[in-house]
Amino acid sequence: MRFHLIDRIETISYGKYITAVKCVTLADDVFNEHFPGYPVFPGSLVLEGLAQLGGSFFELMMKNSDLPVKRSILSIINKFKFRKPAVPGDKLFYRADLVAMREEYGVVKVQAEIESEICAEGELTFTFLDIADNDLHESRMTLYKICTKNTKIVQ
Repeated sequence: MRFHLIDRIETISYGKYITAVKCVTLADDVFNEHFPGYPVFPGSLVLEGLAQLGGSFFELMMKNSDLPVKRSILSIINKFKFRKPAVPGDKLFYRADLVAMREEYGVVKVQAEIESEICAEGELTFTFLDIADNDLHESRMTLYKICTKNTKIVQ
């Protein structure tokens, strides 16, 4: 099973930040077991959504520059805190701010909000690896094309 935990990338400012949204619905498969009678969107999936956004940010920046596109692999989770649970009906607003980007790795400060209240935040480090699989590369570029269809690009 593959979880796509970003519904839409809202804005991107290359070299600065990226924002996205995830709508939590009772139709999400995770609610079959988590928890019957009291559905809570797992914090680990909020973290995964933020990691997907951070990794996408680095790959989109590489694609938008003269750099070869490498795969962003989450390698360090630092100072991460969960402050409020997400439940069906919530809209998670994700944001990743660039802290550093080097040839081998990148760091972003991330946060998730529900109705302007922070529900999770921390810092994520990604290692960049060469993509040796053309099918995987094409699949990811297709996914980015879908997620960024109406993305606002800001300076």
